[in-house]
Amino acid sequence: LALLDMSCGTGFVGRRFASSGSCEQVFALDYSEQMLNECVASIQREKETESPICVIRGDAGSLPFNDNVFDCVNWGAAMHCVPDVDAAMSEVYRVLKPGGKVYATTFLRPFPDIIFRFFTVDEIEQLARNAGFNNNDNSSLNVEGRGVYGILKATK
Repeated sequence: LALLDMSCGTGFVGRRFASSGSCEQVFALDYSEQMLNECVASIQREKETESPICVIRGDAGSLPFNDNVFDCVNWGAAMHCVPDVDAAMSEVYRVLKPGGKVYATTFLRPFPDIIFRFFTVDEIEQLARNAGFNNNDNSSLNVEGRGVYGILKATK
């Protein structure tokens, strides 16, 4: 199982997957050098240096991976932080293997679009559809709102 923890922040989710033994490789990717430094410090502090995790600085809108390489992408609480979410969603679709799954969360409106772009459930669904999710019989797409959180679960 190969997993991408996109916009990983401190790497909490990616580190858990890497240490679980369920993944052959985990890539923790973030644009923020400061967040990646925290991720590396957490790996060292928790003595997780033998786990199969690779920390990478990268842009969600232009992922540094080949097509069809990941079984899973976790994009936790960060869609609203990405400048070009359309490009990022297309990149998620591109790097997922056929049958691969994405789990993404973000904040919904009524938060105001001042610094970040927030979404409605319908907008998240449309972003996923535009990227290619649910465009064939084998794929699935589910978007739901839970309070201020939007949750996307999709299969390529």
